[in-house]
Amino acid sequence: MGIPVALVALGGNPLPGSVPSWGDITSALTEPDDGSLFLQALVWIAWLGWISFAVGLLVEIPAALSGRQAPRLPALRFQQRAAAGLLAAVAAAFVVGPVGMASAAEPVQPPAPQRAPVVTTQAPAQAAQAAPEVATAQTAPAATPEAAAPAMVQRTHTVQRGESLWRIAEHELGDGMRWPEIAELNYGAPQPGGRTLDNTHWIAPGWQLLLPPQPAETAVPVADAGATTHVVAQGDTLWDIAEQRLGDGARFPELVEASRDTVQPDGGRLTDPDVIRPGWTITVPGTAGTPPVVADPIAREPVAPPAPEPPAPEPPADEPVQPPAAEQPAEPPAEEVPAQPPAAEEPDGSQIGDTATQAVGDDTVLPVRTAAGVGALLAAGVLAFLAVRRRSQQRHREPGERIAMPAGALADTEQELRGVADPMSVELVDLALRGLAADCAHRGIALPPLRIGRLTSEQFELYLADEAQLPAPFVATEQGHVWLLPAAAVRTLDAAELREVPAPYPSLVTVGHGPEDGHLLLDLERLGTLAVVGDHDRSREVMAALAVELATSPWADDLQVTLVGTCPELADGLDTGRIRYLPSVGSLLGELSTRARNDRAALAESGAYSLDDARARGVAVAAWTPEIVLLGQPLGPDQEEQLAELVQSLPRVAVAALTSGHGAVGQWSLDLVDGQADAAVLQPVGVEVHPQRLDRHQYTRILELLGITSQPARPWVDASGHAVGEPDPGEVGPGLLDTLDSLEADFDRPSAPDPVADEPVAVVPEDRTPEDRTPEHDAVPGDGPTVLLLGPVEVEDAEGPVEQSKYRQLTEIAAFIALNPGRGHSALDDAMWPGSRVTQNTRNTAISKLRRWFGRDAHGDDYLPRVDSGYRFHAGVTTDWDQWRALVGDDPTLAGTPQLVAALELVRGQPFTGVNPRRYGWAEHLKQEMISAIVDAAHELAQRATRGGDAHLARKASTIGLQVEPGMELLWRDRIRAEHLAGNRAGIDDAIARMTAISADLGDDLEDATVRLIAELTSPAPQRSGVPERL
Repeated sequence: MGIPVALVALGGNPLPGSVPSWGDITSALTEPDDGSLFLQALVWIAWLGWISFAVGLLVEIPAALSGRQAPRLPALRFQQRAAAGLLAAVAAAFVVGPVGMASAAEPVQPPAPQRAPVVTTQAPAQAAQAAPEVATAQTAPAATPEAAAPAMVQRTHTVQRGESLWRIAEHELGDGMRWPEIAELNYGAPQPGGRTLDNTHWIAPGWQLLLPPQPAETAVPVADAGATTHVVAQGDTLWDIAEQRLGDGARFPELVEASRDTVQPDGGRLTDPDVIRPGWTITVPGTAGTPPVVADPIAREPVAPPAPEPPAPEPPADEPVQPPAAEQPAEPPAEEVPAQPPAAEEPDGSQIGDTATQAVGDDTVLPVRTAAGVGALLAAGVLAFLAVRRRSQQRHREPGERIAMPAGALADTEQELRGVADPMSVELVDLALRGLAADCAHRGIALPPLRIGRLTSEQFELYLADEAQLPAPFVATEQGHVWLLPAAAVRTLDAAELREVPAPYPSLVTVGHGPEDGHLLLDLERLGTLAVVGDHDRSREVMAALAVELATSPWADDLQVTLVGTCPELADGLDTGRIRYLPSVGSLLGELSTRARNDRAALAESGAYSLDDARARGVAVAAWTPEIVLLGQPLGPDQEEQLAELVQSLPRVAVAALTSGHGAVGQWSLDLVDGQADAAVLQPVGVEVHPQRLDRHQYTRILELLGITSQPARPWVDASGHAVGEPDPGEVGPGLLDTLDSLEADFDRPSAPDPVADEPVAVVPEDRTPEDRTPEHDAVPGDGPTVLLLGPVEVEDAEGPVEQSKYRQLTEIAAFIALNPGRGHSALDDAMWPGSRVTQNTRNTAISKLRRWFGRDAHGDDYLPRVDSGYRFHAGVTTDWDQWRALVGDDPTLAGTPQLVAALELVRGQPFTGVNPRRYGWAEHLKQEMISAIVDAAHELAQRATRGGDAHLARKASTIGLQVEPGMELLWRDRIRAEHLAGNRAGIDDAIARMTAISADLGDDLEDATVRLIAELTSPAPQRSGVPERL
């Protein structure tokens, strides 16, 4: 109160005794001043300064006492900052000093350790086990006072360039989600340069941040005095470490027991022998003694130091030593998840947890984005759309034609997308959200207000705007607004039933990849606006990625993406029916305002208090479809105000806007870091992300890739260079029905399930030589193993041992070598480990295991010979595709009918069925060729059978072809003719119904030939006997 008293003493009462008249005011301003007016003005300025400071101080005092952030007063920013600094200094005098002394005199009881709200370092299977462990740790009686109350250490952190609160929490506290703890300790504290931490959460290099106290470092117990340690490197497994350090992989349980109590750099412990992390320290018992290891509880980087090369394991006796390639990197193999011990059970193919950066088995780590920044979900959406387009290509081509396929750089682009695409994670997100919507509808409650989703290799996390109760299988965390769904739990959901549930969050989209390479998704409807802040070119790249993912998103039943002045090519190049382009804003904002007004009226009329409530209750359906506007042009002040009112007025409607440039319309922004193409900060949460983006090169390549699907099919050219024609059909021999009995039995029996679901790749198969294409009349199987490709990918008659955990990887390597004989290690690396740098040891180990699995022939020769360059199998190894080509050749019209029957017996389903969608990317071109060849052969045989009067054979041939390509109307017409020939009216109706449903799913009309055939067969007019003419 000293300042007001001084001001009263010096200037008197600041308030006049009476209200001055207008004459008093004009005379004071026009008459010569004797100095009194000037002094009175100074007094008033002083009073105003004191009042503004007092207001800032009054706002900051309750916040300082409660430990919360004070509300920000933009007009009094300087005064509020000064008040915060004063209070921080006072608090430091009473708090900081005693804490430092207390540690020496009296140990301070640490607070109960906070569990990270979302478990991100445990596999779903272990998540349930974590809670009992924590409970035990917190409730177990202390053995000694020292153990019960370890000394606490007050710590600070100096901010480095490029850091965020999330990254500091991740490094210093072991979990980025704990960043609010750091923020609470530092709000308002003065920093160099006079700035303080406020609700924008911006921090600057050189700032000193207080960190939550942590127990002092303690020594990690070791198993015995003679123990040594092993630092886990990328690709290590406990089995491998035991085999290397103890001489026997089966002794891995000894490593688990010896390392169980070791606190690892990231704060975790070894509890599951199948989960170890790079940088962890494994205690190896029974070897030369070393001093105990001291664990650093605040280790900044839980990344392993360069692991010493294991004592160069001698190449297996049956593996040739290859000189290292000039470009071979001297880095650890790109492997992460340890292989299970041989006795462990292999997960089945429906497992949906193998996503993000997690290895999908067989020691293969999959990237979450391409080098240019395309993420797994965007890539999956593009490839799903590409698959639909290719089905349409196959559907409309003529016999003997082949659909247009990419080559060269475009083929490389597709393979790169396949290397990161993760359809299983797409399914996880889609089913999880629809399941949540179904539960809300059942309970009659509104959908929870979702803001952010985070998808990791182990779980899907939901960050809500408010606390809510979510149903099982969602798992609660300590924070009521954060829920998680373990990836494995999605198997408990009924996919078929949930497909009918309307999509609850259609505007959810990936903005980038954050901690642990988890996908960060934002619900644009909830946010209203998102500004992409940065230079024009990089902002456009981010906007392009957002537009493409929204246009192909499977968890949006429908939405409208409006592009204003940006990415005009997408409207035609990505014709999903969701994109429109406008050259300028024009009347768009007025149009959107009208829509918002109508939608709010519809919500009010239905009794829904929000859009979430309407979707959960199934009312006001017309208001559900979101419109996402991507503005590539700057807005004027009036337009910004109109847009802000449009998206922020309550109740919220399904409209959101994304702006680009250097300003934000609303609270949320993705701030691109200057000078770093792959760095951004999501505000206001302060999370560092690798922004998802489509650079100009990849943007153009994707559009060109999709453009190929619009090209007409081309006539197939055989080995002699002649286009395939249509000769006269052959005759059906009477002895073929016996063969067809076994064919029918094979077809009616469900296809054998893939022994293990599998993984990804990248490389275009090498063309065969003319000699390879020479048709033969009989398929002579080899005397060795057979690689089956015309259906689920399997290996038959391999008599050697194989680890169950390596089955999928070795099967794919075998398929690649069989289909690409003579290719070298570089091609194999690109196919099996796309986007990864592979060591010679990794490759050679896999080849050695494959060689042992395939075994030797009767003469003792390896079926996979040892060669210095180029991999190829012994002549005794064959594939069912080789057998097919020997029977049919390039032109099924030239093959004999017995050969066509025998060839179709080889087909067990669509080629490469049952493999993980992220694997076998190198085989896409060949897969489409196989589909075309099988369909053409089935059609040829069905026609011959129909003309020969054999309805049974015609039915079976068309059915096998439709099993490979269900949308092929040519085969449906064959099937309908076969049923007509058999006099099976019910079969005709069933075939027509199924064909029509498939056409509707593909968004296609029936072909003219099909319409004429149906009209001819269903017309009430008398039909002539026999089979309808060929259409």
